[in-house]
Amino acid sequence: MPTADKQELRKRLKTLDDGLNRYLATEYGVEPSKKDTYAKWLKSYQPFHWFVEFYGIMSGGGFDVIIGNPPYVELNAVNDYELRGFECEESGNLYALVLERCAALVRKEGRQGYIVPVSSVSTDRYATLQELLARREHFVSCYDDRPSRLFDGLEHIRLTIHLLGLPVRAAMRFSTRYSKWMADERQTLFGRLQLTNTAPLLVENTLPKLCSELEHSIINKLARQQRQLSVFYIRAGQHLVFYSRKVGYFLQVLDFEPRVLDGKGQRRPPSEFKALRFESQDHAELALCCLNANLFYWFVTVFSDCRHVNKRELDAFPIDLDALVASQARKSLLKLANALMEGLDRSSVDRKMRFQHDTLTVQCIYPKVNKPIIDEIDQVLARHYGITEEELDFIINYDIKYRMGRDGEKGK
Repeated sequence: MPTADKQELRKRLKTLDDGLNRYLATEYGVEPSKKDTYAKWLKSYQPFHWFVEFYGIMSGGGFDVIIGNPPYVELNAVNDYELRGFECEESGNLYALVLERCAALVRKEGRQGYIVPVSSVSTDRYATLQELLARREHFVSCYDDRPSRLFDGLEHIRLTIHLLGLPVRAAMRFSTRYSKWMADERQTLFGRLQLTNTAPLLVENTLPKLCSELEHSIINKLARQQRQLSVFYIRAGQHLVFYSRKVGYFLQVLDFEPRVLDGKGQRRPPSEFKALRFESQDHAELALCCLNANLFYWFVTVFSDCRHVNKRELDAFPIDLDALVASQARKSLLKLANALMEGLDRSSVDRKMRFQHDTLTVQCIYPKVNKPIIDEIDQVLARHYGITEEELDFIINYDIKYRMGRDGEKGK
């Protein structure tokens, strides 16, 4: 392009940039004719117009490839800007808005790749982002941060890699399992990934983290229950089950509240434990078995953010407690529930924890020690759900290397 033509193009783009700035200012209630106010707004917002800055690319349809690791920042911490026109604003996190903006900047035939938290595929607040991602071919791989992690130096960062392909009319989604690995396995991590078809199932606003047809088969058998745990909650129920919201290598679900004593020896409620209330003792103890089972650990791993046991995962767990009460499994499960609670209490350890304002003595629970009883519960539940020996073996040994290994004790 001749020099004169380049200069003319720059001049026109500068005029366009000025015009877009003025138009945008009015959208935010700023009058461009008020020069001081407009100049202050311009300096604060620093508008960036992609069509102007990347005229050639955007006039050709957009970028061929976009890759990124956007900032994971809650929107309430970004108070310098007023957001307008984002579908994903309800997610409450900046990374969702970045992905939405990128979706408008890529060519129809373009490709995209992002590294963002696991919450992007496993929590209600990111439902609009999940809908946006489902408009293209979607490949998802998910990664724990224990015992090793994708990025050293970052704590509590469970991550998902999203790869997006061509636009699709019907959702075309593939996932891997929720990967854990040791540091010396890093070089082979990606080569060992297995993808399988996936779709929202059993738990709303979640893309299941699956890796095999066997897992699909287990999910189908759970779905046959037709009733979920939430059906059996009674607000005024006198029979309680307590669950910890923390997700480790084992979940903590009890028929008692662990002891927490303050510095004066006074008992206080454990902050991470919540209660579920049931109408009958049978319902409570059968629910206790289900929620301690390896099956539920797998269920939480597949459907949750793997950081918290959220109420929605408990609510959605497929189980007909009335059918269990009427089944031959009832007697065995009630016996196992009693044995497990006695074992958890007996193997617990009181530990002192020092905090800024107090020193607490906490009864720490170690389900790992009682894994044989938990496995017996799964064997009984397998018959109730119609789970095969192969599927049962998969469930009982799911993540066994990490759950029972030396590092597994950190997750209790």
